[in-house]
Amino acid sequence: MKPFYLSFSALLVIFSFSNCANGKHLQEEPPKAVQQAYYTTWTGGVKGAGSGFNLFIPVAADAEIQMDTVFFRGRKGVLQKEQNTPNLYVARFKDPGEKKDLVMHRDPKMEYGNEVPLRIEKIPFELAEGEAVVRYTRNGKEKFFRIKDIEKKDSEEVRLKNPKNIRH
Repeated sequence: MKPFYLSFSALLVIFSFSNCANGKHLQEEPPKAVQQAYYTTWTGGVKGAGSGFNLFIPVAADAEIQMDTVFFRGRKGVLQKEQNTPNLYVARFKDPGEKKDLVMHRDPKMEYGNEVPLRIEKIPFELAEGEAVVRYTRNGKEKFFRIKDIEKKDSEEVRLKNPKNIRH
């Protein structure tokens, strides 16, 4: 009876670990509906406005996929459809900015006003420069695909019309 329990326990452990491999199947090629992705950087016009970058993923008009999350440049972002352009998904990333000093005091009332530092979540994928991984659903099934060769483009809003008028 004891060998039966040992073999049954071993099989149970093997089957439980074999199911772990089904977690994240990463497709190396994006679906045909996904077009060339690109990103732009931005900087706020006033002190304290911050800076960051936006990732744009265009899709075909008849795309049957719903993208919701992207992992890019070591960060996790939420993909949203652009309202003016329904065939464009956008993820907006804000840089954490400069670290502010925390007030540490014996009296907790003196620490009032300390801001919680922005924490960047560690991503579960190893990505090279110019690569991203997108989580999407198609026909109710969650899948992941990799986008390669993401280009940086200049933003039309950021270009300066007459840089001689700017004082440094």
